[in-house]
Amino acid sequence: MKMNLFLALFACALYSRMAAQTPAANETPLIPAPFSVWSQRQDMSKWADKHFRLSAAIRAEPADSESFAVAFVRNEYPEQKARNWVWMDNMFDRPVRDTVWKTYVLEGMFDRSAPYMGWGVLGYGNGTFYFDDFQLSVETEPGNWQIIPLVNANFEQEGLEPWQQTSMGVPVRVLGASALIWETHPFEGKKCLRVTNKFLSDKD
Repeated sequence: MKMNLFLALFACALYSRMAAQTPAANETPLIPAPFSVWSQRQDMSKWADKHFRLSAAIRAEPADSESFAVAFVRNEYPEQKARNWVWMDNMFDRPVRDTVWKTYVLEGMFDRSAPYMGWGVLGYGNGTFYFDDFQLSVETEPGNWQIIPLVNANFEQEGLEPWQQTSMGVPVRVLGASALIWETHPFEGKKCLRVTNKFLSDKD
């Protein structure tokens, strides 16, 4: 409850800041934030009203006891704008601080009224956070699960595309946050995603 209240207050402050900015055409806003997000979205109209499972491998090197990593998934409306979703599991009830790879599963149902799946990774606080091997499956018939391809979900491509740095569902750049393809100790294959947060604290 405390974390959800904090995020709601942060969202209000973020909207005010973004509304006050007048960036040049095609310039992504640069904002301060206590977390960083990289995400994708995909039209899932074909699977409306079907159950799904999204799994991801995560490990974390948090800088303190408050920091953690999570994956998330949302049912979003087609237009990409701030908080434009009807449901989300962001794993804030089960944050990841383990330094060893483990696989986590998020489950839900695709919404006919909000047919886009927004999904991605979040690093909260300072630290280095690793993500790999996202897999999506849909229950096409009772007990029958079908794998649905996701683009660059295992980070084996040369770059991050189509991943975007976002906050509240819209593209941003967060001060002190970076992400890159990492080739040391992936969960599977040759590469994974490494997210690094180096946020200033009140002591800095």
